Amino acid sequence: MLGKAICGYLRAAEIREFKLRVIEAIERQQIAIPLREILGVDGAISFFPEIRDRGYFDIDFRGNELILVAGNFIGQIPLTSDLAINIKPKFPIFNLARIVGSANQPIRCLDFFRRTYVLEDEASDSLLEAIARSVVASLEDLEREGLYRIYKPVTERLNGIRGRLDASAYVRSTIGRGLSSQAVCSYYLFSVDTLLNRVIKRAIHKLGSDLAAQECRDTVLRRKLAHFSDFFDGVALDDDPYLVELARQYLEQHKIPDLRSYYLNILDVCFVVLGGKGVHLVEKIGPSSMHSFIVNMEDAFEQYVRQVLQKAAGLRAMSLPVLNGNSEGLSRLFVDNVKYAAKPDLVIGEVGATRALGDVKYKVKLSETDRYQLIAHSLAYGVKLCFIVTPSSEGLPSGATYVGTIGTHSSIELHHYGLDLESADMAAEEMKFQLWVEELVS
Repeated sequence: MLGKAICGYLRAAEIREFKLRVIEAIERQQIAIPLREILGVDGAISFFPEIRDRGYFDIDFRGNELILVAGNFIGQIPLTSDLAINIKPKFPIFNLARIVGSANQPIRCLDFFRRTYVLEDEASDSLLEAIARSVVASLEDLEREGLYRIYKPVTERLNGIRGRLDASAYVRSTIGRGLSSQAVCSYYLFSVDTLLNRVIKRAIHKLGSDLAAQECRDTVLRRKLAHFSDFFDGVALDDDPYLVELARQYLEQHKIPDLRSYYLNILDVCFVVLGGKGVHLVEKIGPSSMHSFIVNMEDAFEQYVRQVLQKAAGLRAMSLPVLNGNSEGLSRLFVDNVKYAAKPDLVIGEVGATRALGDVKYKVKLSETDRYQLIAHSLAYGVKLCFIVTPSSEGLPSGATYVGTIGTHSSIELHHYGLDLESADMAAEEMKFQLWVEELVS
């Protein structure tokens, strides 16, 4: 499996000097690689078989080049011990962490490609659980190695002398107030209550809270998070909204001691948990610097849109569930046989009393086939309203667009909605979409 392949890839890297070439790519675009870079000593292509067989790329040949077309997976995928492809989303998604996290999709390998934090090939019920497993794995190393401490200056009144006596403060504020038994001392405390530890503790608490909200059934995972929360007992729980940004600034200005370099690994994951991206300061090439995760963006976007609508207060008030047409919302396509199924992505209302249908397309340009498919599904469900949801782009503007009405006696209205994935206020963008759907079906 992929996790084992990467483990072997990273172990091999530790044996020799690690020189990795990373090719930047965009999903669904071609990548040309000279054959000499991927041929083994026996003349065969030296791809990791687990990568080759998982469908991350379509493969073709042209002259002396291997042509890869990246699928809908994003992340950093190692092809050989010397070559990796860093696949970026085709849409410039500012809110990637929010979208992927909300998708709650089943995932088998979430891998930040850190040498000691490669996940085992164990399925998680959701992406959130997979992130939590990655955090727990890194915290187990941190617990073995110890918390990072720094000397913090402290000034306080003491009955004895500690550190340096502040004579002027003693005369000014102690004797003048009749507190001659106390001395104002300044000293340094070797403290665990550091900025970086506060980031980690806040991430642990956020994961615990989010898992509880999702009714996570993995009690072992939740118990481990509670254990590490206690492990950080000497660290304040900091709710400062600028905590992540302050930590990034700290990392820009201070070098983490080599003995504590594992902190960069855990901070990578914590920044993602808290809505950030990764430790972009660490750009050196090698197994200790890769910090991407692999996720199918087509599936993630579909499930993200469904999650947004399932949380819509107006739809709940109208007793309109949002079902998945591929499972609980499934219906037959034809009235006289069950040979084919109608499987729209979004079913608004119970099957048999459906108010509207929706399809989610993670693509730049819609085709006639996309529209015909949704219209056929609408006929099968007997609904008069349907809509297609895509990310907004230059060709697909954000917000709602009326496409047209087909038919006369049993007419069907078709709409299109473009979600702005670059919005600076994604919560407001989601609410705008929810309100539009609520108004459409009311």
